[in-house]
Amino acid sequence: MNEKKKLILESAMQLFARKGFHSTSIQEIANESGISKGAVYLHFQSKDDVLYSIFSYYYEMLKKKLSDAKLESFTPEERLEKLLYVQAREIVQHKEFIIMQFREQAISMNKEIDELILKIRMESLETLASSIHDLYGQRVTPILPDCVLLLDGMFSSYIKLIVLQNADFDLEELPRFILNRLNDLVYGMMERNTEPFLTMKQASAIFEKSSQSEGCQKQSPSFILTNMASTIKQMKVEENKRKELLETVNFLLKEINEPNPRRFIFKGMLHQFEGYSELNSHKSALVNSLNLD
Repeated sequence: MNEKKKLILESAMQLFARKGFHSTSIQEIANESGISKGAVYLHFQSKDDVLYSIFSYYYEMLKKKLSDAKLESFTPEERLEKLLYVQAREIVQHKEFIIMQFREQAISMNKEIDELILKIRMESLETLASSIHDLYGQRVTPILPDCVLLLDGMFSSYIKLIVLQNADFDLEELPRFILNRLNDLVYGMMERNTEPFLTMKQASAIFEKSSQSEGCQKQSPSFILTNMASTIKQMKVEENKRKELLETVNFLLKEINEPNPRRFIFKGMLHQFEGYSELNSHKSALVNSLNLD
């Protein structure tokens, strides 16, 4: 992206944060950017196009920061801590983007922008789900949706204090504190055999419905594999076979989190799930998600 386009996006983001999307004009964006209105239209077709590009630009920038952090080189606990730290640091550096979202969150923009926002939200939750699964293993599967929402809620609450009330928090200490509280929650629920409030089946139905309604046709491989593990735990099979199936799923979950997942690994291991009708839908979803046809 060239520098002039970045300047327009940064200027528009500040205006949307201060005044709101609908109260800001293209002329004001041009004035804030120090360029002509015609120059804005050379880069963007409309104000909606500007807003869509802001979300896309910010999200791609965040993904690049996470990629540069080389999270795969850390232990699962370090990886999740680093994930939260990088997100918090980027949010602090781009407060206007978050303020803009808070200001406009109750307003439906247009279909394309709403779909992009939903895609970003779902990918964020799926990343948390994969990280939590890596950290606590198969035992966490039944309560994984609750753990994801609890972690997301804790993180979001502190971020709101930072962004909206200028709370001066130590960004390195905050992820460690949140992870310690997550440990309290997860181990407490597992020790007490707490029944999940949001089951894997309910979570799957909610996200599948959202995906279909917004035109997002593919679920992430991590989400599919996590659901598959939950199904396997409930299947009526010999215990040694259950263990073998779960080990296969766990191996594939680790593979999908590699920087360059090897598609031939998935093609070669899908036959492990043959003969189990309960897993057919998961298998098909995985093939579709990874384009293995």
